[in-house]
Amino acid sequence: MRQLITINHELHEKWRQVLFRTCIYIGVIIFVAEFFIFVFNKHDQPFSPVIIRYLIFYLALPTFLNLIFIVGAYFILKSEKTSEKAKNYTVALLFFLICACVQCFHYTFPAILCVPCIAVFITVIFLDINLTRLIFGLSYGSLILAFLIARFEADRAVEVIFLDCVVAGIMIFCAYLVATVLTRYTSEQAQSIHDSYLKQMELIQEAKTEPLTELLNRRAMVDVLGQAVYQDAESRKPLIMAVIDLDDFKKVNDTYGHRKGDEVLITLADILKRNTPGNENVFRYGGEEFVLLFSGHPIGEVVAMIDNMHQEFGAHDFGFNEGGKITFSCGIAEYADSGWSTSEFFEKADQALYLAKNCGKNQNQIYEKRLEA
Repeated sequence: MRQLITINHELHEKWRQVLFRTCIYIGVIIFVAEFFIFVFNKHDQPFSPVIIRYLIFYLALPTFLNLIFIVGAYFILKSEKTSEKAKNYTVALLFFLICACVQCFHYTFPAILCVPCIAVFITVIFLDINLTRLIFGLSYGSLILAFLIARFEADRAVEVIFLDCVVAGIMIFCAYLVATVLTRYTSEQAQSIHDSYLKQMELIQEAKTEPLTELLNRRAMVDVLGQAVYQDAESRKPLIMAVIDLDDFKKVNDTYGHRKGDEVLITLADILKRNTPGNENVFRYGGEEFVLLFSGHPIGEVVAMIDNMHQEFGAHDFGFNEGGKITFSCGIAEYADSGWSTSEFFEKADQALYLAKNCGKNQNQIYEKRLEA
């Protein structure tokens, strides 16, 4: 789940950057377009009051406002105090403000009045219906502002301007409806992918879990051990493996039955889990054999933890064996810098276990080079 959240944040960050750059491109395009429109008009009196007013109102002022919007959004997006949601809103509002600026300064073109539709559609990226509603409401506000400006500035009849605004309002409303449908569809699709991912992770976890003791199985141990062993030597923490095997477990099954044998396995698994830092380090290798993997602990500390397991397990009263004690033997190996493979590492701990069995059982033995002799 945490991984999915991280991916979602990274995806939003990526598209925030894309949208922010797009806003910059649009601002530049608008400036260039306004400049060429001015040149195309070929005014005969370049310094007349009409021309100066045109330059200020249609070129300088909107460009200045767009620059303020972009710079303000940049600092908000770069601030570490800005939340994920606030950054999404900032980019969407930046897009809207640039659209509204065009709408309010270039209302003489009816199509320009519909420009905020683009900002409404942009909100679909963030799958936030409240953000869509906010931009939709602001779009109507900017449309009303454009109408009021056009009413006092334009040469056209008020009725014509009003009709253009009504059409633009309908288009903005239609954009809002489509955006909400797309948001719901994309949200459901994302939820479906999320559910499928969780189900897949659950199946993978089940495939790596042994059902009786609920410990990770041999397959999971191979994966975890491989990741630990094949790390860079500089970053690898001290790695110790303990292979545990129940003493005379066949006699328990033959005498008391497999159900009682399962009880012994479950009890030992519980003791191993409770006494090992991190349940992910405990594995049922197969049958009555278990593996413990310790990372970042000195071997003396590991031996002390396993001694506690011996004491707790040996003192457990199973009831069915008339006060008899059930024990286990343990072989311990510390990963050396000699480049052991995972199978070689396991073999070293297994050799130590074999020695513990031959030396009387119910004890620990630590692998040493002389064991290979």
